[in-house]
Amino acid sequence: MCPKCSEIVKDCPFNCSPYDPSNMCPKCSERYKKGEKLSIEEREMVVVDLPLGCTEDRVVGSLDLEEAIKHGIEALEPGILAEANQNILYVDEVNLLPDHIADDLLDAAATGWNIVEREGISVNHPSRFIFIGTMNPEEGELRPQLLDRFPLSVTVERITSVEDRIEIVKKNMEFEANPEKFYEKNESLLEELRNRIVQARKVLENVVIPNNLLESICKACLELKVDGLRPDIVIAKAATALAAFENRTEVALNDILVAAELALSHRTREGGFLEPASPQEIKEVFAESVKKVFHFEKTGETTKKEVEKRKFLKGRAVFWVKKDATKKEDEKRVQRTKLRFMFLLGRFTGGVWGIAKRLKKSPKNAPVTDGLQVGGDKLRGETYEEKIEEKKTGTKAFPTVSDVAQSTEVSKGYSIISSLEKKVVSPSKFFLKMGKIKTRRQGVYAGKHAQAITTLHKGKPYGWRIPHGKPTDIHLPATIREAARKQKNRQKPLETALKICLEDVREKLRTYKASLTMIFLIDLSGSMLLNLEAVKEALLRLHSDAYRSRDRVGIVALKGLRAEVVQHPITNLRVVANKLVNLRVSGYTPLATGMLKTWEVLKEAKRRDPSTVPVMVVITDGGANVPLKRSLETGEVRQIEEVRVIVREYEDLSVKDVMSVSRLIKREGIHTIV
Repeated sequence: MCPKCSEIVKDCPFNCSPYDPSNMCPKCSERYKKGEKLSIEEREMVVVDLPLGCTEDRVVGSLDLEEAIKHGIEALEPGILAEANQNILYVDEVNLLPDHIADDLLDAAATGWNIVEREGISVNHPSRFIFIGTMNPEEGELRPQLLDRFPLSVTVERITSVEDRIEIVKKNMEFEANPEKFYEKNESLLEELRNRIVQARKVLENVVIPNNLLESICKACLELKVDGLRPDIVIAKAATALAAFENRTEVALNDILVAAELALSHRTREGGFLEPASPQEIKEVFAESVKKVFHFEKTGETTKKEVEKRKFLKGRAVFWVKKDATKKEDEKRVQRTKLRFMFLLGRFTGGVWGIAKRLKKSPKNAPVTDGLQVGGDKLRGETYEEKIEEKKTGTKAFPTVSDVAQSTEVSKGYSIISSLEKKVVSPSKFFLKMGKIKTRRQGVYAGKHAQAITTLHKGKPYGWRIPHGKPTDIHLPATIREAARKQKNRQKPLETALKICLEDVREKLRTYKASLTMIFLIDLSGSMLLNLEAVKEALLRLHSDAYRSRDRVGIVALKGLRAEVVQHPITNLRVVANKLVNLRVSGYTPLATGMLKTWEVLKEAKRRDPSTVPVMVVITDGGANVPLKRSLETGEVRQIEEVRVIVREYEDLSVKDVMSVSRLIKREGIHTIV
């Protein structure tokens, strides 16, 4: 399907264009300026595959070892970005690509140039390619900063038509049986599409986009609150390409609508605190934007007539603005208001019913209480006078337990999020509010903002050192320079221009931005009801930096007599938000168990990625009352009885276990925030 590309300079390793001076390497550009005729070679476009395990040297290019050792010349050995110039670069599982490799690719894709400044080499060459990446979102999301650099996105949905599935199976079996015959059978269709692409390239430079359509694009992007100006530019370019593909010289409204869905369905909004717009939302916003720009009421009828005049490819989406869009939107607004009123009424009546049910269950003539007490063989209420005495002395006459301590499930009890907002909040809105909180100044462990120097094979070269033991990551320029100083003392005539001995070898030091693995250890005991404001403040302060740095965040919850891993460390904070929304406050405080569980999770994260910085964020009131089931010091196995927890028999033992786990955490090098 790829068209032939005739604009290739023969024997140029960078696939330079012989006619475009802006798409030439320095050597070809110099020859072109001198008036020298550049030899041309016709070559078909190819798909250059970039494997996940490739190194930065292979991608951007590196020092040519043969030239350096034999002749002492510092020359560049072209990398994948040179090979991909005027071709297609394909990356499978692009979400698993290392960040520094993805940055190099996207920088070259955005600028059209690969600039190499490393190991004594200073070279720049054109690198203009079509970048295609595929991924499975279930295996991990792309960073929003990288996702925003991809102009267009397409989501592959499940095929539900039986006929289509049968046809796909048949074609797949036909291809595997005889690929050559399959190609020959479909060559005419491919040739037709290839010719159409070639023709579109010729028409593209003559395509214009009206100012009113540009205005509608910009207004719609503002309304959708997308980040930056890149979405506006991408929609305009994609619409221009669609018009050229259909052999038209003017962009139509439907080109804009199709391009908008392709360009906006993956865009971050409000700095990443709003989910990407849905196709329906994109259509509605653009419909309203077009109506405002064109200043007429019957936009739908005019646009529909225009759609009928155009010939579109099979399967292409066609949209038009409905003339009663405003009326329907008003009806939807009224309906939403009614539903909101009914919802709030239901919450109010449900709350009253719940209070009445509690009062009905409580004993007659019982004093006003907010909890239960255990004394002797029976439970009784804590009176108002006892509360006053407790405030004066700081101690309780009897050990108490809150009535919310009945539930031990993390999804049952008093909502931790309902105290943060007076109304029901979705995870996206919850994080939007988080984004508006000013965070404290970052410390030395600020995720990917913190520079770290390492000898691991990761990051950009920072310097060199004399290796300790067997060298693994050789710093070649430093090695060659060290060997060059000693050539006079090596008397025997050499077959090569340079003799390198083991003592000359130098090892690379690399610098990289260390990532955090942050685990929130959240106390969900009943006593935390009085400290939910502190929980709110901690969550709001810690969220913004973690989201911007794309740190890995997990949740461990203390509930009942155990600790539960609610969410293992991930970079998708929307998932973490959903888990936070579902947490409920009730139960006891097995603080030592939770700290031990967090220690295990962070230790596993450190084993998988030795470069990560483990951080434990403990959100608790410190009232530990449940010990470990097995002592860390003596190995004693304990039988934890809930009644003994209620009467606080385990408090001293629980504190002792917390200190034991703290020593484990210190030895592992885990940074702790309480």
